[in-house]
Amino acid sequence: MAILPESFKAYQYQTGIDRIRNAYRASADTIDKAVAEATQASVEYLESGADDAEYDEDGILLFSTAHSLDQAEMDAVLAVSVVREVFVTSAFHYWERSARVWTGRHGRGDHFGILSVESAKKYPLSPHLENLNRLNNLLKHNSQRTDQALVDARPDYFAPLFPSVNNAAPQIPRLRLLHEHVEEAFDIVSASGPTR
Repeated sequence: MAILPESFKAYQYQTGIDRIRNAYRASADTIDKAVAEATQASVEYLESGADDAEYDEDGILLFSTAHSLDQAEMDAVLAVSVVREVFVTSAFHYWERSARVWTGRHGRGDHFGILSVESAKKYPLSPHLENLNRLNNLLKHNSQRTDQALVDARPDYFAPLFPSVNNAAPQIPRLRLLHEHVEEAFDIVSASGPTR
């Protein structure tokens, strides 16, 4: 078996993360366009003054174009969140799979702590990789969508679900990833392995 030069390993690793990044950007552009179109359709309908709402004899709404357009906009916004979360997880798992190859650690007990220590013996690791691991675990395992250690380390990943009103009790912050967070995840993974 031929030993690959470090330059090829770096090329292979960095090209892989670039492919994931490019796939995210293409997906993000498509989803952002869908959100903009859904928002525009909703605004145009409201501005038209039309009201085709249908109610039953008890006054319960049966159908409304405005309601349907609002729902389509919400669906598009939720799709943005899903796409961001999926690509953060994809980026981290790319690093994890790569680290298993570099270190030869493939056992069930070879968790992030072991992989990161062993990987650091061969390649640089971003100081933010541990928080990316926490974020990945939150995305995969925590239905509450909060992790106090991650909230403390990266409060920018979280926001209240609704704005506070009239000095109401503070809300538990919920995960809210932005485009910048996904791009940062790619940068973290890129800096945590062989570099060009």
